[in-house]
Amino acid sequence: MRVLTVLIALGTIGATTAQAQPFTIAIRGTPRCVIAVAEKTTPEVKSTIAVQLAQNLQQVYRGAAIPVRSLPVQQAAIVIGTANDFPDVAKRYRLAELGTEGYLIRSEPNRLWLLANTVQGLQHAVYGLLHEIGCRWYFADPVWAVIPYKPTLRVNLNQREQPAFKDRVIWYTWGAPTQTLWNHYHAWFKSNRQGGHFKVNAGHAYEVYIPYSEFEKHPEWFGLVGGKRQPMQLCVSNPEVQQRVIDGVLQFFERNPDQQMASVEPNDGGGYCECEGCKAIGTPSDQAFYLANVVAKAVRTRYPEKWVGLLSYAFHSEPPRFRIENGVYVQVTTGFRYTTLSFEEQVNRIRNLGADVGLYDYFNVPEWSWDLPGASQAARFYALAESIKRYHQLGLNTVSAQASLDWITSGPGYWIAAQLMWNPELDAKALAEDFFQKAFGASAKPMKRLYTRWARGERFSPRGLKLALLDLQQAYRLNKDPQVQARLNQVAVYLHWLRLWMEYDRVARWDEFGKLTSPPDEVLQRARDLVRYTTRITDLGIVHSYFHMSTGWFRYRFAALEKIQGFAWEQAEAWKKESVAPLQPDEIQRDFEDDLRRLSELVPVAVEIEGKQFAGELVPLAERLPKAVQAWGNVARSPLFVESGLHVFIGRSNEMLRLTYTPFDSGHTIDCHWKLQRYNGQSVARGVLRAERGQPATLQVKLGEEGVYALDAGTDYWKAAQLEFERRPLSVWCGRADQQAKPPLCLWLPRLDQPLYFYVPKGTRHFVIGIVQGGFPQSTIELKLADGTIVRREHILSGDQLSIIIDEDKRQYGELAEMPKQAVLPSQQLSIVVPRGADGQIWALSLSSLRCVVELYDVPPFLARHPAELLVPEDSL
Repeated sequence: MRVLTVLIALGTIGATTAQAQPFTIAIRGTPRCVIAVAEKTTPEVKSTIAVQLAQNLQQVYRGAAIPVRSLPVQQAAIVIGTANDFPDVAKRYRLAELGTEGYLIRSEPNRLWLLANTVQGLQHAVYGLLHEIGCRWYFADPVWAVIPYKPTLRVNLNQREQPAFKDRVIWYTWGAPTQTLWNHYHAWFKSNRQGGHFKVNAGHAYEVYIPYSEFEKHPEWFGLVGGKRQPMQLCVSNPEVQQRVIDGVLQFFERNPDQQMASVEPNDGGGYCECEGCKAIGTPSDQAFYLANVVAKAVRTRYPEKWVGLLSYAFHSEPPRFRIENGVYVQVTTGFRYTTLSFEEQVNRIRNLGADVGLYDYFNVPEWSWDLPGASQAARFYALAESIKRYHQLGLNTVSAQASLDWITSGPGYWIAAQLMWNPELDAKALAEDFFQKAFGASAKPMKRLYTRWARGERFSPRGLKLALLDLQQAYRLNKDPQVQARLNQVAVYLHWLRLWMEYDRVARWDEFGKLTSPPDEVLQRARDLVRYTTRITDLGIVHSYFHMSTGWFRYRFAALEKIQGFAWEQAEAWKKESVAPLQPDEIQRDFEDDLRRLSELVPVAVEIEGKQFAGELVPLAERLPKAVQAWGNVARSPLFVESGLHVFIGRSNEMLRLTYTPFDSGHTIDCHWKLQRYNGQSVARGVLRAERGQPATLQVKLGEEGVYALDAGTDYWKAAQLEFERRPLSVWCGRADQQAKPPLCLWLPRLDQPLYFYVPKGTRHFVIGIVQGGFPQSTIELKLADGTIVRREHILSGDQLSIIIDEDKRQYGELAEMPKQAVLPSQQLSIVVPRGADGQIWALSLSSLRCVVELYDVPPFLARHPAELLVPEDSL
C-alpha cells in the first residue's frame, strides 16, 4: 500500500517514488496559483527570491502578478523554501544528498515544490524552473534575454539537481568598467547559476601581505636574485616572512568570517629567491608550495575548515618534491605551463601529493584575441565544451575562467560553458542549437552559419567579414521580430567595429625603413573612427572597450600614429570624448549597408572554407599523375629559404641523410634546434646545428626504415636557410600551424620568378590561400597553370599590427612567451574559383614578399620546389 504523508497546512506530498503530475501556473494570462513561503522564512526568500520568481513568471504568461503569500494557503501554490523551512519534506525527499547548492523541483496537481538546502540553492531552483519553461539569458546585455510567451503555462517536473563543479566563475579580465556592464554581468551570473559554495581564492597575493613598499625598510623579506635583493617574490625561508603571511591570512579570515579560502599565490612573474635557505627548499615550485604548507598548518590550527589557495602556474607549474598539506587548494592553469608534464600528468601528480585540485582556464584573454572573431577559446565553443567535459572527467572540482567583454563573438561559448559547468553531461551541439533557435527564430540558419564559421577558429579576414555580413543580411530578411532584430543589430555593431578595425589596419603600415605607406591624414582619420566607435559602444559589452582604449595596449595597437610628425597622444585621448551618444537603430542600419558595399568592393568573391581534410599516406604525385608533372616541362627547381617550416620527404632504408643548411645571406646565422620524426609523429632524432654568421652547416643523421619523414629544421628569425636535399620527393607543409602543433611555413624573401607547386584535386570547385603575416606592407601573389594561364595575380596587404606585437612578445620572452601560442592572427585570404578543367592539375604559386606565412585551405597543404618532387595525401588523388 502506498503511504501518503499529509503535511498540515502545506498540502499533500506524494511518496518519493510517485511520478510528477502537471501543475497549472496560468491559463490564458490569468494566474491560477500563488507563491507560498514558510511563515518564518528568511526575508531574502520572501522579499527577493519569491518576488523575483513572480516577476519572471509574469513576463511569461503576461497577465496579473502572482501573489506571494505565507503558508498556510488553501489554493494551488508554488511552494519555495529551504530545508530549514520544511525539514520534514527535506528529509522525505533526501534533500541533504543534493549538497549545498542542490535543489528539488517537483510538480503535483495542487503544488509545485522548489526546495533546496540553502538560499543559494533555492536561487538556482528558481532559474532551473525558468530554464525548463524556456527562459534564457544567453548574453549579459538584456537584449539577449529570451522570455517565451506562454499565456497558458503548465509544468510537469520531477528534478533533483546539483552542480558538477563546486565553484563556477567566468569573470572579466580587466573587469567591468561601468556600472551598467557590472549590473548586466551580475544578472547573467545569477541567472546562469554561476558562483558556488566553495569560493576559490588563488590570485596573486604575496604583495597583499608584504607590499613592495616595504622593500626599502626590509629588503631581507624579498628574494635574492643574481646576488641582489629584488622587490619581486618573497624570501620564503625567512621566518619573519612566514609569520607575516600567516598573520595576514588569519586577519583576512577574522575580517571575512564567511570566506573559506585565502590566497597564498606568489606575485606574477619570476624573481624567486636564490638565498641559501631558499635554495635548500628547492625550485620555485618547491618554494611556493613550501610557504603554502607553512601557512596551511597554522591556519588549520585555528580554523580547521579554512583553506589557502594557489595556482600551479608559470615558474611554479611543476609539482613540488614533497607532500602538500591538508587545507591547500590548487588550481592548475591551462596556459603559462612551464613544465614538460602533460596537463593530465600535472593534475594527477598534484592531487597525489595531497592537494584538492581545480581548474584555472583562459576562455578569452583580450591581449591574445583582441576580441576578433574565432580568436578566443570561448568563440570556439564546440572545442571548449569538450575541454570542460574532459576536465570534469579528470576530477577537477572548480573552474575559474578569464573572459573578455566580447559577448557577440564569445557569448555563445560563455553561455554553453556555464551550462556545462553545472552539468557536463549536456550535449554541446544541442546547447548551440538551443541558442540559434531561441535567440534568432526564423533567422537561425544564417546565424548558425556565421557562428559556426567563428567556432571553427577561422582567422579574421576581409573574406570572412564579407561572408558574415551576407549571413546577417539574410538574417535581417528572415525575421522581423523586434527582439530578434535588436539582437541582429548588436551583431551588426560588432561587424561594423571589425570593419573599422580592418580599415585602420589597412593604412597603419610602414615599410622596412619605418615610413608609413599611407598618407598621415588617412591614418589619423581611420584611427579616430575606430577610437570613437569603440568608446561609444562601451556599455553594450560587444568588445572590451576598456581594454582597447584605457590600458597600455592602446599605444601598441595604434603604434603607427607615433610615426606621424607632430602627433601627440593627447589627440587620441580627445577622440575618446568626442562622441558618446548611444547608437540608434537607423544609424546601425546605415553602417550595415555601407559595410556591405565596402566589402563587396574589397572582396568581389568570397568562398567558404569547407574544412576538407586529406588523409592517407603521402605519395609522390609524379608516380600517380605523371602527365600532370610532364605538363610543366623542364621548369627549373626553385630556391626555398624558410624562416620556419616542416620539410616532408621520402627517406630510404638505413640512409645516412646529409643536409646542408645554406643561410639566406651573410646576415643570417645557422643556429637551429632541429627535430626529425616519422610523418606519423614517431620521434627519430633531434639536435642543435650551429655555424658562424653567414656560413653553411651540414646535418647528418641516420634514417631507419624507408618511408615518409618530417624535419622541423629549427630555422628562425634572421636564421633563415635553404635545406639542400639531394633530389627526392620533398615538400613543405603549409597548413594551419596553430591548429596542428606544427611549425608554420614562413618564407623569408620569396620572388615571383621562384614558384612553388601544389596540387588541386579533381572535383575541387574553389579553395582559399591565406597570407598570415609579412615583413613588407604588401605582397604580390600569382597563380599559374602549366599552360601559362595566370588564374590570379593580385597585390594584397600582408601582416598587421598584431603580428608585430606578437613578434615582439616572442623576441622578449622566447619560449616562455604565451601570446604566440594562444593568439589567432588575422589573415589576408584569397578566394580562388577553379577554372573548368584546371582541377586534377598541378598549379604554381609565386610570391613577392618578406617573412610571409602561407596557408592552403581545401587543397592538400603541401608546396614543392619542383612539380616532380610534390608529395600529396593518397586520398586526394
